[in-house]
Amino acid sequence: MSFIGLKKKSAVQSLEKQLKKLKNKNVALSKIHKIGILADSRLFGSYDITRNLRQKLGISNEKQIEIIIYENLKDDFVTQHYSVFSEKGFGMYGKIKASNVKGFVEDSFDLLINYCNHDSVYTNLVLVKSKAKFKVGFLDEIYRDVYDFTIEIEGNKVDVFNDELAKYLKILKLV
Repeated sequence: MSFIGLKKKSAVQSLEKQLKKLKNKNVALSKIHKIGILADSRLFGSYDITRNLRQKLGISNEKQIEIIIYENLKDDFVTQHYSVFSEKGFGMYGKIKASNVKGFVEDSFDLLINYCNHDSVYTNLVLVKSKAKFKVGFLDEIYRDVYDFTIEIEGNKVDVFNDELAKYLKILKLV
């Protein structure tokens, strides 16, 4: 087994261990002022998620949204304009080495939105370790205990997801 394979396997073990600890957590709902977005470079390189989201949630200040992108494809536009990370930002057992990822995880966002697929160990580690107060993402049985709220959408239809998210956040009086 190569070092990269061993590193990924240890990260998976760490993720599974942390998922077991997440059962029965309580959520304290409060107004949303600061949003963290976890996205994949394949999605973000071709589509500006934040424009639609700002419009739906009525957010005008760019400083209210912080974005970190998992770079699985080398995209110069994404790396120049956004904070990015890759598997190189992690050590053995899923330990975060990259300072931008550490900062993102430590930030206590009012809302964390995960637009990533659930098959990436490293984005899931960021999601699980995040200190965000309210976590939202696409429905997935394995990660149902990580999220405080999930939305079931066929495929990866971001606009439909944002419409549904905005609707429910307004119902909950969080925006």
